Amino acid sequence: MKAIIFLNAIFILFFATGCEILHPEGLITLDNIFEALDAAARPIKQQNAKELPAVKVDEPPMIDGKLNDAAWRNAPQGTDFSDRRRGGAPAEDQSTIMLVYTDDAIYFAGYFFDSEPDGIVARQVEDQIRPAGEDWVSLTIDPFHTHQFRDRTFFMANPLGSKFVSHLPPFVGMAEVSGMWKAAASIVDDGWIVEMEIPWTMLNYPETDEPIDIGINVDRGHHRIGANTWWSKVDFVEDDRVDGHWTGVLPPPKLSIFPDDQ
Repeated sequence: MKAIIFLNAIFILFFATGCEILHPEGLITLDNIFEALDAAARPIKQQNAKELPAVKVDEPPMIDGKLNDAAWRNAPQGTDFSDRRRGGAPAEDQSTIMLVYTDDAIYFAGYFFDSEPDGIVARQVEDQIRPAGEDWVSLTIDPFHTHQFRDRTFFMANPLGSKFVSHLPPFVGMAEVSGMWKAAASIVDDGWIVEMEIPWTMLNYPETDEPIDIGINVDRGHHRIGANTWWSKVDFVEDDRVDGHWTGVLPPPKLSIFPDDQ
């Protein structure tokens, strides 16, 4: 807190004097001040981020839009979605998410409750067309946990199981990427369900022998009521936003994308 007050004082002085400020290590510029303020505020912002403990399973779930697999029975659940368009108020229709993983892939499931399921909208049947004008869900994965837009990959699906990924892996074309991962969905009496299987090979992630924390978030587009609801509440920013944390994940060893020299 003292650091923030000090930096705010410098910031005011900078504009009041209209000049650069001398510091033992050199001149303080406007960029320096903004960077320092952002760095000081970041830990405070991240205190509000939600967490979901990682669970590794021996038997992965079948991707069929149902939640009757053993892998989901003891999976930690993320709940209490908030509506960004209503100032972070609790979502009118709530959602529940789950994540588990194996050495091959990350598995995601979501149950999206809807008080009027007849109003669920799902039109897009082709992959790699970003959902719009319908219901959808987006899973954000930030493997290096930087909270920066450039390091996030978005995996999206609609209630028909049509899927879209925001960043293609290296050397993979648009025609190939949809075959690399799976999504399946179903509309049920009180909402809709989605499951995803995302191979680790689609992601760039740290080489590590110890468990790490990975940045994650889930947001839902609820077409009938025009809501954009989030698991870990965020503001209208893309960098340093308060995404959640997937804690204690041990990614598999990375495979080389280049063949060994013979």
